[in-house]
Amino acid sequence: MNEPTVSGLINKFSLLSPNKEYAELAVDLNDIYESSEKLELLIKNLCNSSLDKETLIGQLIEIELELDHINWHYKSLKKELKSLTP
Repeated sequence: MNEPTVSGLINKFSLLSPNKEYAELAVDLNDIYESSEKLELLIKNLCNSSLDKETLIGQLIEIELELDHINWHYKSLKKELKSLTP
């Protein structure tokens, strides 16, 4: 499967309206995709590593930061999607 790119997503979204550029929507989706890959890696590393308490806490904080990043883009995406519906 090809990874999405912002320009590729903008191109796809031109089907919605040729008069409006959907850069923000494309950036949100692309960032959610990239963050989900980072989150997957963080969780796999967490499960496959022997960690001390301090390192475990650090890894959990990294996971939380990635989830916050996804949540921020989700809220932005949701707002953009609401503008598409009547």
